[in-house]
Amino acid sequence: MLDGMTASWAEAPRPRLLLVAHGTRSAVGRRVLGRLLLETRKRLTGVDCRIAWVDVQAPGPSRVLADGVPTVVVPAFLARGFHVIHDVGRAVADAPGPVVQTPHLGSEPEVVRALVQRLAEAGATGVLGADAVVLGAAGSRDEASLAETRTLAGTLSDLLRVPVVAGFASTASPTVAEAVTQLRERGHQRIAVATHLLAPGFFADRIAAAGGDITSEPLGVHSEMVDLIVRRYREHFARIHL
Repeated sequence: MLDGMTASWAEAPRPRLLLVAHGTRSAVGRRVLGRLLLETRKRLTGVDCRIAWVDVQAPGPSRVLADGVPTVVVPAFLARGFHVIHDVGRAVADAPGPVVQTPHLGSEPEVVRALVQRLAEAGATGVLGADAVVLGAAGSRDEASLAETRTLAGTLSDLLRVPVVAGFASTASPTVAEAVTQLRERGHQRIAVATHLLAPGFFADRIAAAGGDITSEPLGVHSEMVDLIVRRYREHFARIHL
């Protein structure tokens, strides 16, 4: 499988990569996402790698795609909600040039491993680790998106061998703070919050203030996240006819 992918990569022309993220007013968050793009660019030698935003920042994906350059669009979202379906999907559909949109980052094995490692870095695993975890996500009005996050919480629970429940920073319930309180009422003494976000910003600050005993850092420039973006690109670039 890898040999075939490597051969295709070596032989085919390389379209542009456009990473599409939400956008943030946080200067630290912008730097983190910029570093994520930089690390991806290092891995994809010879590929024009760019970033666009669906909110707060510019340029938007439509503006970048307006030049008609063949592009693989990777939605840098951890759940499939409005922004992936509407903002990214519409920009891709309206693009004048050959464009393919990959799936969002989702609950792929790389995301799961990055979440577990961030928890480990925060001291939430092992003998003295947490006895319960809240998976702190941004939230969405889209039920499929919420279901995806809750399914991921179940996957983490199986791996960590402690209860893991989903909590949300906005829109959906329970909130992260409510999820922490519910776990305390069930008798859990050391509760970790796994920050299910890419970068620091408003939602990350809200999750950090939710009352957990331990809060992991956002996934950010974790090597697993770079691996996943590169994999998304390599699995889809051959679908573009240059």
